[in-house]
Amino acid sequence: MEVDLREAGALIVRAHKGMPFYEAKWRDATRKQRKRRLGRAWLEPDPDGGWRKRRGRVRDGFLDEKRAYREMSRVIAEVEAEQQIAPGMREARFEDAVDIWFEHLEFEKRAKPSTLSGYRSLLARPGHSGKKRRARIMREFGGHKLAAITTQDIQRFLARIDREPISARTVNIHRQVLHSIFEHARRSDTFGLRDNPVAGTTKRPEEGTEPIEIFEPAEIRAIADAARSGLHRKPSGYTHSVFSDKTEAQRQRDNDQDAALFIVAGCTGLRMGELLALRWSDVDLKGSMVMASRAMSAGKEASTKSRRFRPIPLADQAASALRELQKRPAFRSRQDFVFCRPNGRPLDRSGVRKRFIRAQEAANVRARRFHDLRHTFGSLAIQQFDLIAVKDMMGHSKLTTTERYLHSKPRPDDVAKLTNIFE
Repeated sequence: MEVDLREAGALIVRAHKGMPFYEAKWRDATRKQRKRRLGRAWLEPDPDGGWRKRRGRVRDGFLDEKRAYREMSRVIAEVEAEQQIAPGMREARFEDAVDIWFEHLEFEKRAKPSTLSGYRSLLARPGHSGKKRRARIMREFGGHKLAAITTQDIQRFLARIDREPISARTVNIHRQVLHSIFEHARRSDTFGLRDNPVAGTTKRPEEGTEPIEIFEPAEIRAIADAARSGLHRKPSGYTHSVFSDKTEAQRQRDNDQDAALFIVAGCTGLRMGELLALRWSDVDLKGSMVMASRAMSAGKEASTKSRRFRPIPLADQAASALRELQKRPAFRSRQDFVFCRPNGRPLDRSGVRKRFIRAQEAANVRARRFHDLRHTFGSLAIQQFDLIAVKDMMGHSKLTTTERYLHSKPRPDDVAKLTNIFE
């Protein structure tokens, strides 16, 4: 029995084993007739052989006529949305969108290797070998049809990881990655999705930035002295007599290099990746200048973070350390790395960090990150240079990033001004 006919479609009551249910019937954009079962109807048999509304409040799991029309409208809209997906893409899974998104990042956006590596870690498939992976995103959405993932699915996922012992920033990173994947899937040359289900979710409020940690110049000198003395290396377990003079000479060169690396980092503000990719062709000792022209990213040479070259004045302390380093017997040509392993290859990022921590411990200096050497440069440079000059030397893309160091700029008249206020 047809209860009603509306422009969107017809709402029909059918019975199965004596139980009535509502069914939607309509023609789609291609004029193909479609049917969808909506749910059990809140009806009872009528004496004339038809159906009439039951008395009382509609119980959960049942639909009255008003609710049935709303459900029919939702189902028709959902089917129409599926029809807008490019032919052949309706069976696409979430991981298909992830794979195409990675291609977009690597070849169109030219993302750096370290950026790609970070995203691959976040979007790793669950595995059984090696270290247990969190794989939060792929555990949740892997294997799901791309077009079937809803805003409610994303909201439930974010709400669940909200309760994990992770920061709001980490939750927001998961949200941002999902948003980017679905936004790319909306392109007509990918999956042609009509909507981005992440757009309807909310960004989590994050804590403010932590105070910048810096070193005193005397602390950097003490750390470099500890490295030069080899105090930052783990005991080898062998006595001095076991090592040949050649080996001892190489160990001392490695120690001197670490000392120079720490000094140059603090005096130039170069990022770790920029230091590891620095070649002698980038160093102008006569002109007291160093050029940041490239960076190591996930073990590969790439452009700097800003994708621009930038010159940085070379303080005498850094220039002196580099002159001493250039006296080594090998790896002094223009194309050689300034800071390298005994075979000439770039230093390992993780190893540098570990030796830096041990050098601080040996120097009896409070341990801070290697990146805080860069913060030290910014905080000291702002005392003598204007904001724009510091921004250019540090390679910041936005002036607001450089403004973080303004707290370090001394204003000797502040105390006097406050004193006058409270007189």
